[in-house]
Amino acid sequence: MNVISIMSLATFFLYAISLTLLIRSILKNHVMFGPGVFAAAALSTGFFVCVSNFLEHSGISDILDDYEGFARDLFVMFLLIFLYVDSMHREQAKREKDQKRIQNELKEKAFLLTEIHHRVNNNLQIVSSLLSMQRANKEDENISEALRIAQNRIQSIAKIHQIIYDSNNLLQIGAESILDPVIQNLENTYKNKSGKISVNIEIDKNIKLDPDTAMPLGLILNELVTNSLKHAFCEGESGEISVRLEQDDKNLILSVSDSGKGIEDSTNQTEGIGMKLVESLVLQIRGSVLVDSKEGMSVRIVVPKEGKPSIVFTLP
Repeated sequence: MNVISIMSLATFFLYAISLTLLIRSILKNHVMFGPGVFAAAALSTGFFVCVSNFLEHSGISDILDDYEGFARDLFVMFLLIFLYVDSMHREQAKREKDQKRIQNELKEKAFLLTEIHHRVNNNLQIVSSLLSMQRANKEDENISEALRIAQNRIQSIAKIHQIIYDSNNLLQIGAESILDPVIQNLENTYKNKSGKISVNIEIDKNIKLDPDTAMPLGLILNELVTNSLKHAFCEGESGEISVRLEQDDKNLILSVSDSGKGIEDSTNQTEGIGMKLVESLVLQIRGSVLVDSKEGMSVRIVVPKEGKPSIVFTLP
């Protein structure tokens, strides 16, 4: 037995052991089935070449020699296929691992978002309850009314926050679902006075708001409708408040008007806390506001969908 025969025999045993271990691994781990099959095929052709070399150089038989070249070609082909399939398999495993990590991170963030929402909502409800308790203990009507206005603001914030959180799409919330509850809350608060006052609402159902716009716009509406309910009409007088939200190619347009008495000195009305808050909120959403108080109160707010125009606050 010459050196080549001994080397072929040693390689034969190495291939046999490797092939056995590979088959056992494939049977235990089905994930390896794809690349494992081609690895087994490559080992089998190598095993065949070793057997052929051993038989030939030991002088036993050269019957397999005619197929040795073909077996070598098969070995190279199966090896290349194995390397390709294995690289694809590793890439897929990496993607699945990354996807699982991202899903875990999303679950964690969703949990944190839920916790933050509950904490914010609970705190707002506590503040609202405290204001309600304070209002009940105040005999001074002016103080009681101021506390009621503050409570309405807190309730509007809480309601809008709840609507945004419950929305299927946190980035695009229907304007109607944001603004309608604000007006309903005010009608319930001022139901004794609003019984003879009708509030007409026209909101384009196609308008979607992002959270950065939804909250300020809801609070602006709260202030404007509160202002009309409180100041536009005399006690027992009937009237109408109109709310309209529409859009053009570049802007959202919110209009709030009433059929009330208007005000002769518009400065007194527009320098109150409510209108200062409106002005601040309009500034926050990069909009402009036009107030007309000659015949009833009319406020028109233009909010750009994009861009950062300057603020214009004009009074007639």
